[in-house]
Amino acid sequence: MKKKYIRDAASVIIGKGMRIDAELISGKGAVRIEGEYYGDIRTEGELTVLKSGCIYGNITVDAAYISGNVTGNITCAELLHIKTTGKLKGDIESEAVLMDEGALFIGRSLMKERAPEPDPLGIQDLIDDDD
Repeated sequence: MKKKYIRDAASVIIGKGMRIDAELISGKGAVRIEGEYYGDIRTEGELTVLKSGCIYGNITVDAAYISGNVTGNITCAELLHIKTTGKLKGDIESEAVLMDEGALFIGRSLMKERAPEPDPLGIQDLIDDDD
């Protein structure tokens, strides 16, 4: 079952003033970037890029909250939120996208179609029959 936009405690933190050059961060859990990261990120969890954070690489996560700079493509299973100070240069593929006033986005966006919510009681069928 998908969790909807729930913030997790970070499993991986790249602190302010740190620079990491790596091929890939992958796994399950939340990632928080306060410094610079050069490489790709793939995690079953969420990504938070703070105002001081920079990522140069492609990202695949459940949800992403961008307040810093990202150069690369982002694929989110659920939500991408680019905050006021956030800058994204790359393509987006996500189920939902939020951009605050002042956010910068340069690229293309592809919205994924949401999977239908389970309806074990058949309520949607009752609603559709009234039309």
